[in-house]
Amino acid sequence: MKTLLITTLLCFGMVTGIFAQKIDFSGYLASSGGVHTSTPSVVDKNGNIFIAGGTGGGLKVTNDAFQKSYNGHTDDDVTGGDAFLMKLSPTGDIIYSTYIGGSGSENYCLKIALDDSGNVYVGFTTESGDLPVSNNACQKSIKGDNDHYIIKFSNDCNYIASTYLGGSGSDHWTTLAVYNNILYLFGKTKSLDFPTTQRAIQKEYDNSAPPDSNQSWMAGDITITALSLNLDKILNSTYLGGNSLDYIRSYSFDSDKKIILVGATYSGNYPVTKKAYQKTMDGKQDGFLTIISQNLSKIDYSTFIGGDSTDQVNSISVEDADNIILVGETKSPDFPVTYDATNRKYIGGNADGFIMRFNLKLNKPVYSSFIGGSKTDQLRYIAKTEKQKYVLAGTSASKDFPLTKDALYPSINAGMDLVILSFDKTLKNIEFSTYGGGAKQRIMDPIFNYVKGGKLIISSMCVSPDFPATFKFVEPDNTWLNCIWKFDLNDKL
Repeated sequence: MKTLLITTLLCFGMVTGIFAQKIDFSGYLASSGGVHTSTPSVVDKNGNIFIAGGTGGGLKVTNDAFQKSYNGHTDDDVTGGDAFLMKLSPTGDIIYSTYIGGSGSENYCLKIALDDSGNVYVGFTTESGDLPVSNNACQKSIKGDNDHYIIKFSNDCNYIASTYLGGSGSDHWTTLAVYNNILYLFGKTKSLDFPTTQRAIQKEYDNSAPPDSNQSWMAGDITITALSLNLDKILNSTYLGGNSLDYIRSYSFDSDKKIILVGATYSGNYPVTKKAYQKTMDGKQDGFLTIISQNLSKIDYSTFIGGDSTDQVNSISVEDADNIILVGETKSPDFPVTYDATNRKYIGGNADGFIMRFNLKLNKPVYSSFIGGSKTDQLRYIAKTEKQKYVLAGTSASKDFPLTKDALYPSINAGMDLVILSFDKTLKNIEFSTYGGGAKQRIMDPIFNYVKGGKLIISSMCVSPDFPATFKFVEPDNTWLNCIWKFDLNDKL
């Protein structure tokens, strides 16, 4: 089966030689208009690409758009923007494009998911109180400074339902997922009254820094909410966290339908279980691994993961009933690595990536290694391919990041670049490693998603006036743009 790498970027510079030959199509989608947001994508069973993002206007919309005009702020002194949803064909043609927004800001925390019927769910954080909601919405009005907003479209982009979700404080997205006919919403809140259900793991907000205090940047508990697919009912909902800032970076589901969460916490009292591998927080910020029941009523396992500085777990792949693969980033020279690690020494100037195989039965890492160069390296994503390899992706500012001889782009020019790696099943051997390539490029907070069939979606904010576009829905300049790449790496991954 053909393997594709689909890259949704606000970025990227000129690509030459072998790398250019891999591109199926690439192009500029929309101007961000100063709206700094992620641009996540999903691919349906027909290979169509759904993309959610943020824009300050100038979006190319289709005649059947749900919202044809820009509604966000136009004041240059105000950060604002609308969300957008695009559907592209497998060859990069626009099938559908629409704004989604009210009179306030929909300018960050864009998330997207598909259900088994191909319906698409777009979620974002909003300040707008005038967004459309369905008649049976579980929450019909905005309650706080920022609330979650979720909107559902059919696969052919007809509106189905929408709702707000939140409390009287600020509520922000982390991600969303559809599993077992339930829509799971993962976020962070400063709301003391975020809706929770009777059997919740944690019914009350636990944070010693009041939401309106000078230390409010350190405030925030995790929220996990299970919604009906019609967006009309909260099935289960809970807080999760300690007395400082806690946030989820990624999730997965195991064979018992339990939810596996990874992320980072500043809370020394973040909930861990009695048999935790690491019961205390060793640094300023530690990563965590937490497993909870599907109905959000019980923590089955939870542990800190980290050293004496700052650590976070960014992504997870469930290998089998006993083993979980974790990747992330660390500033801790004493981060736990195993004796057989490919790299036992911390090299990074500001951070190194790490990869860890954690065995739940043995309650410890059975393999763990640093990955990186002499500057900042961040591993943000891992997935297992049909070839039983592990694909990792992230960012690096290190000119000495470990690459293979067949790297498609063997050097980094400036700033943060993408890195893409492939490991064998032991996690000890790098079979392929390359920079993402690009002159004059700057990237920010890329998002990755490997889809069955060999597709990897990478989304990011980026500036690059010499992006190798095969189409342009907006003219490039020196500002942040929404772009997309699609290229073939079947022989590498």
